[in-house]
Amino acid sequence: MLTFAAAGVAAAAIDVGGVGRAAQAAADLFSSGAALPKKGAGTTLSKTVLPGPPDGKGYRKLVEGAGEEHLLRTDITPLRAQKLQPLVAFGHLSDLHIIDDQSPSRVEFLDRYNDKPDSGWPFSAAYRAHEFLSLHLVDAMCRSLKELGKGPRTDLPLAFTVVTGDAVDNAQLNETRWYIDLLDGGKSVQADSGSPTRDESFANGAFGKDEHYWRPEDAPQAGNKYHERGFTQIPGLLGAARKPFTSGGLGMPWYAVYGNHDVMAQGNLPIDTDLPFFHSLKYHTVNGSKWTEGPELPAEMDDLDLFDVIKAVFDGVESEDVTPDPARRLLTPGEFIEEHQRTAGLPVGHGFSAGSDKAYYAIPAEADDPIRYITLDSTNPGGLTNIQNNADGGIDEDQFSWLEERLKEYSHTYFDADGNEVTQDGVKDKLIVVFCHHPIHTMTNTDGDHHSGEEVEALLLRFPNVILMANGHTHRNEINPHARPADHAKPGGFWEVSAAAHIDWPVQSRVIEIAAGQDADGKESISIFTTVLDIDAPLSNAGDLGSPKALSSLARELAVNDLQVDESHRGAEKDRNAELLLPAPFPLSGVTSARRTLSGKDGRRTGAQKEPSLTS
Repeated sequence: MLTFAAAGVAAAAIDVGGVGRAAQAAADLFSSGAALPKKGAGTTLSKTVLPGPPDGKGYRKLVEGAGEEHLLRTDITPLRAQKLQPLVAFGHLSDLHIIDDQSPSRVEFLDRYNDKPDSGWPFSAAYRAHEFLSLHLVDAMCRSLKELGKGPRTDLPLAFTVVTGDAVDNAQLNETRWYIDLLDGGKSVQADSGSPTRDESFANGAFGKDEHYWRPEDAPQAGNKYHERGFTQIPGLLGAARKPFTSGGLGMPWYAVYGNHDVMAQGNLPIDTDLPFFHSLKYHTVNGSKWTEGPELPAEMDDLDLFDVIKAVFDGVESEDVTPDPARRLLTPGEFIEEHQRTAGLPVGHGFSAGSDKAYYAIPAEADDPIRYITLDSTNPGGLTNIQNNADGGIDEDQFSWLEERLKEYSHTYFDADGNEVTQDGVKDKLIVVFCHHPIHTMTNTDGDHHSGEEVEALLLRFPNVILMANGHTHRNEINPHARPADHAKPGGFWEVSAAAHIDWPVQSRVIEIAAGQDADGKESISIFTTVLDIDAPLSNAGDLGSPKALSSLARELAVNDLQVDESHRGAEKDRNAELLLPAPFPLSGVTSARRTLSGKDGRRTGAQKEPSLTS
């Protein structure tokens, strides 16, 4: 007898006051090569969005592209089941970058130095022409996931969504509240701060007519970089963008992961930094003036020391007064975690424990759930002297030890650091999924005795039950295999799946589905399906500024026309819709899991359902 059942992580993690209820079976066995369920419509399996041909100035509208089927990835194993039983489906968002574009602690004036792609300066994305529409983009992605509702391959209800870091751009309270309220749904959100009567942003021309910024209300200006690219005048856009709207929400449980922009100003400066020639960064963010212009820097960074450059920049920076706003307060890790306790969504805390400053945790699960989810904090904020590396990741010693203990907790068999097989009596095997912000190759910030990505990879490969790491940070769709040697006692490995950003082109997220089964010879394998999802917005807003959906459409169009756009962020075909194969790390016969649907006060589905088993 071979029994598979769906994994239900949300059920044990959420207290909904007894309103949870068992649900009927939702999915049947499916062939790994079968036609997609009709409910898969709405993903990039059926159609996608692509940049159209440039006009005379280089500006591009968006066009519909053909759908992309799941590409079979056999990098780790060719073993593929004939029939698959669904285990779980969940959403994967990353790098939302909710932006308070009127904040004094932004450094838009540095962005221009990266207009030349090979300049070497680390200031790209310090300014985006569409950043005042960041809330509308996230709302559109939430709407897309909510409307999809199910995995396009397995037809399983989405059990939860995970946000793998950089939910906000500048570690501010107001940005954090906007992001939480957007995902929770049913909240009034407004992309505005500071003065209630005056737009104090570069987009409004509040600080002059610098040619390096797009001012949508202004007529085309000779020499303006954006007007030269074909950005047009759009009267009323800023007023529409600043209007409050009601968030749609995800309509399901969601979990948070800590990213470098969540813990550091602009993702690079620790919030307790004392700025040269200024107040503390904390004081400046709430009460300071808006930095508008800095001293002229060389066209290329070459061998200059970035710390010395930053000191020189702030020695000569110009600024203008803006309205103080206590809602811009920079948050410590503990305060960021505490804000997640103030939520209308599920679960309370979104994975973080109340009263803690540790941003890593294991998602609670029922004893018979076959999958365990581990969330890591890969941030490593250093001081000004480490500014070159602050955005990169690393795992501190205590967390690294904690991770190893969790991996042991879910592994009947694993390998020690010397490669010796270890068997633990009384330990039941579980499949393991790891969430973090930084991809392994960007975990190079070992300052303060942090462990590198190479060390994290080596640890995870010692535990065959690890099948997946999902992350973000690079703003690109990417899928990489991590395999043990072919002659290893336990061949196999795990897949690393990185999601694109919401703030930058291609403005996409993912749905991840896990299923398992047998091939014709009875060998057990796992298939991980990754499906890219576009936002719920038309290709063009057709001049409409009257709804969040229309504004998100315009924001995506502006994103693909960013002067520093990197179209490789869309990923190669193998990095988008894919079926990722793995050998089963342990016998899956007899695996069962109670699945139940949980309902919130408004009747929203907030969990998953019990699935039928396969008997053969």
